[in-house]
Amino acid sequence: MDSVDILFWIIGGYILLLMHIWFHELGHYTVGRFLVRIPKENIQIRLFQYPPHVALRDQDKNWIKPNDEEGNFVRTYFTYDPDGKRSFLFVMGGFILQSFIFLCIAFAIYYFVDNAMIANFIIGGSFVFNIVYIVGDLMVFYWKRTPVGDTSSAFQFAPIKSALFIISLLLSYGVLYVYIGFY
Repeated sequence: MDSVDILFWIIGGYILLLMHIWFHELGHYTVGRFLVRIPKENIQIRLFQYPPHVALRDQDKNWIKPNDEEGNFVRTYFTYDPDGKRSFLFVMGGFILQSFIFLCIAFAIYYFVDNAMIANFIIGGSFVFNIVYIVGDLMVFYWKRTPVGDTSSAFQFAPIKSALFIISLLLSYGVLYVYIGFY
């Protein structure tokens, strides 16, 4: 492998990471807009703020981050979903859309371009992104004793459903990785 190949894989990895973040936030936005029915003027993707997030506008027209310490984001969310029926989907919407898109892209590359190496690079990169996000979120939650990301937030109100979701999500990557790698 020469330096051009190494550069290609490094740049490809960064592009994959940026696309992951975009599709992850788009998943929250999509669930918020179309399932929870949050008006478009009251929900916004903030991709270039740290951490990237979907912000909600409260009744005072202030943009609220999900990790605000006063609980304004949660209160604002519940004005659109008072009984919380779609809260799990909203919280996990990022993982759902991001994983669906990347697994479909990998599957399409494998079948239509016939390139198992790039397909498995996408699957492996996406899997690593999810592991880092989930483990990092749970570690900070354990340290601060307050939810800071999607996983720790979901575990607060639906621990069994969250555990099953995370296991299923990660297994879907493993199954497709093995399928492409061996067939």
